[in-house]
Amino acid sequence: MPSALRVSALTKHFGSAAALQGVDLDVAEGEVYGLLGPNGAGKTTLMKAVAGLLRPDSGTLEVAGRPFTRDSLRGIGALVDGPGLWSGMSAREHVRAHARLRGVDPDDAVARLLPLVGMDQVADRRVSAYSLGMRWRLGIAIAMIGNPRLLVLDEPTNGLDPIGMREMRALMRRIAESGATVFVSSHQLDQIARTCDRVGVLVHGHTRYEGPLSGLARDGDLEEGFFALVERTSSGVR
Repeated sequence: MPSALRVSALTKHFGSAAALQGVDLDVAEGEVYGLLGPNGAGKTTLMKAVAGLLRPDSGTLEVAGRPFTRDSLRGIGALVDGPGLWSGMSAREHVRAHARLRGVDPDDAVARLLPLVGMDQVADRRVSAYSLGMRWRLGIAIAMIGNPRLLVLDEPTNGLDPIGMREMRALMRRIAESGATVFVSSHQLDQIARTCDRVGVLVHGHTRYEGPLSGLARDGDLEEGFFALVERTSSGVR
């Protein structure tokens, strides 16, 4: 499959601390790709680089086969560090306001996106009355304004209850089935296992695995395989 996103030898330092150390990933068009890793592995730093929120020190990013530029952001929707919403506004008002800012027909955006994220029945309820899962789904609707081909989601199941997690997994699959690519990070292995086609694993800013989940398992146990990979890398074994 053609690449929706290709990351090559990407590095990023914050002072003397290395957050990314030569990361390589290849995300295919139309898949749900999971980025795994323990806390501090560099997942959010990579997500922010892909979303255009920070500039890498070196390496390259390609989106849809082209070098990353400011124009690439037109094809990327991102939700990093959680949804930023106004508590006194409704879902409908949020989508309409963001659509106008991006030059998109607000009526079309509301009609298309709120049903996609399952918010059409509560479109006029204020955000202050929404659960965390509903807020995340509204944030995704806003990120999808403009029909991005790549959706970047950083830890979208954090803090959700089991119902919210299930709804989020189903939403990511619907978005991929609609033709977009979903690039999602998490430290929750079970959520990634239930959602993603392929995964990449970061440990201490390095790519330590990329491929199908089955290739990460150890004796058929995905969790054991993941922990063994992290432990080998942390102890200096490559």
